[in-house]
Amino acid sequence: MADQPLALEYHGKAQAEGHWRRGQELIDALAYIDPLTPDVKQQVDKLIEEEMRRSSRRPADYVKELPPVPPARFGGHSMLQQEYERVRATQPMPPLDVTRYRLDAPPQHKANDYSAWLAASSNAHAQLEHQLNRITNLELLLKHGASAWRAQVAFDEGLLRQSELTLQGLRKSIDQLNRERKLQQQAAGAELRGLEDQYYSALRKNLEISAACQSIEEEVDLLQAKIGRIEKQQQQQEQKAGEQQPEGGGSGDAAAAEAAADGTAEQQQQEQQPSEEQPAEQQQEQPAEQQQDDKEQ
Repeated sequence: MADQPLALEYHGKAQAEGHWRRGQELIDALAYIDPLTPDVKQQVDKLIEEEMRRSSRRPADYVKELPPVPPARFGGHSMLQQEYERVRATQPMPPLDVTRYRLDAPPQHKANDYSAWLAASSNAHAQLEHQLNRITNLELLLKHGASAWRAQVAFDEGLLRQSELTLQGLRKSIDQLNRERKLQQQAAGAELRGLEDQYYSALRKNLEISAACQSIEEEVDLLQAKIGRIEKQQQQQEQKAGEQQPEGGGSGDAAAAEAAADGTAEQQQQEQQPSEEQPAEQQQEQPAEQQQDDKEQ
């Protein structure tokens, strides 16, 4: 069973060798893992019925798609060939000639015909031989019929056991194939569920990224608008400063000089503060040293 390909694997090979129907696609349904609720089954049945109503193909059309039947070989048996041609042409079977099974005298208008009486005599001899043959067969049946019947029954029982063994092997093969198909579909189902989870996870991430990008784009637009307003205000301030500079040029220089002078004065004051604080620290350290000397003495 391990060497036998499954349906999905056999599809390409069968199509290449011409065993599969031309123009037909294999439906790769996973029957062991695909959920089928009663509502879905009802919908599927309705679709199938609708397709069957709309289809103009007859059952014979599907047979035409199959490979042609190999030609019949009768091995020189003319009667079998004639019967085959008759059945192929759908002609009725000719009625059986039962005249030889009757023992009739010649008709009245042939009462004096020698050939008619000779034919009737030959028919009577044939009927007699036939009856003798029947008696012989009955005697053989009475003598050997029971043994022949038991032998035939034993032969039939052997055929029955062989057929049962073949049937058991086929059922075992079918069960093994179904088990392999179920295991493969369950493994594929787990993989499909994992891929489905990955797909929805990626879809959620894409939606989150899209929302974040949209938010960032809106924030960028707001910042660009704010920057534009600031630049516009700066340009307006520069224009106003440029307009006021020619009118108050001297006063502006004096104000700048005063600001520079104030800055230098503050810097000098900051530099002088550590020097003023240093003597006070030294004065605090001197009594501590004198106290230590007094203790030593």
